[in-house]
Amino acid sequence: MTKYIAEIGLNHLGDPKLGFQLVKKAVASGVDGVSIQFMPESYYDNSKPWRRKINSKFYKKISDFLRKKKISFGIGVIDVDALRKYSDLKIDFWKIISYEFYNEKLIKTAIKTKKTVYISTGIASLKDIKRSSKKYKKVNFIHTTLSKNITPNILAIQSIKKNIKNKVSFGLHSKEDEMIIPAISLEADPIFFYIKNNDNRYYPDDEHAISIDKLPNKIKLWKKIKFSMGDGIKRRLKTPSWVSE
Repeated sequence: MTKYIAEIGLNHLGDPKLGFQLVKKAVASGVDGVSIQFMPESYYDNSKPWRRKINSKFYKKISDFLRKKKISFGIGVIDVDALRKYSDLKIDFWKIISYEFYNEKLIKTAIKTKKTVYISTGIASLKDIKRSSKKYKKVNFIHTTLSKNITPNILAIQSIKKNIKNKVSFGLHSKEDEMIIPAISLEADPIFFYIKNNDNRYYPDDEHAISIDKLPNKIKLWKKIKFSMGDGIKRRLKTPSWVSE
């Protein structure tokens, strides 16, 4: 079955209470995983809410909570220092952010931890992905386009799958979350999407994030769509009794 991973990213706004609330609501909505993004130390200058650094105890609290719920926990990283600093947390996967697609040192360091590694391909071409797949045979490539409009080029999932042996997933960056539906039909797995609290505050991942209060119904719909796809085998069936009524 397709898995669904809710990305908090930096949408916790530097507030541990809000961050944990998002985690709990995401779990209650039926997600299979949750991820949070870590930035370099220099990023946390308190100039904006999401640039406030949260104590490491907060992340351990999330890790412990998700482990008890049997929900996977991942961290989005853009530099080796952050990866190494938090490698002692009980996490299940690393997500390499799109603009670090060519950062070989970061990718190799993540692979050495023996955790699942996802590489976002937002700025990469098919040629780049093919080249990387030969180096990193076990990573999962996330197809995404860094556009808020309806331009996710969903058929690229097929193209990537035909050209590499790695697993291929999908990351939503469009404000139209219906784009997840064709990605499910093309068997991208897992599906990544950002979430945010249901209020009027500004979030760094805002327009392409799904309001947390809407998430339960979204996931129910996606699971129904996945189930309705069936196994692709057309079988002979009996005529339903209601046809002759």
